[in-house]
Amino acid sequence: MEESGVMKNSKKPNRRSNAKYPALDPKYNLKSRSELIEADYIERLSDSEKDWLNRFNEEYVNANFKHKGATIQKTKAYKKDSYHRNNARNRDILTREHAMGHNVHLDDNVSFNPEKEIIEKLDREIITKKLKKK
Repeated sequence: MEESGVMKNSKKPNRRSNAKYPALDPKYNLKSRSELIEADYIERLSDSEKDWLNRFNEEYVNANFKHKGATIQKTKAYKKDSYHRNNARNRDILTREHAMGHNVHLDDNVSFNPEKEIIEKLDREIITKKLKKK
């Protein structure tokens, strides 16, 4: 608490906040974004270029406009586009499955039937409950 009795609004520092260029390292980002930020040429960039690319990734990929340093784009349309891309990525089933480590291919899901999947899941839950009662 501060002297005025009001708690500070800052978060506890974590590994990501302590990293110099967190938006350039996939291990400091969500798994759903890791494919978008991987670049094999980062070691060859200067510090100023890394700083710019880090800020760009924060805005374009992570939809974070409250990052360290100056913002690259300040228009409402750019922010809206970044938020839209991020939300669409979060809604995408294949991206979510990939982030959970499941190896999913479109060819495997051609005959995907959500109703059948729900029924099978409910059946498994019912069977599990009956087995636990015995």
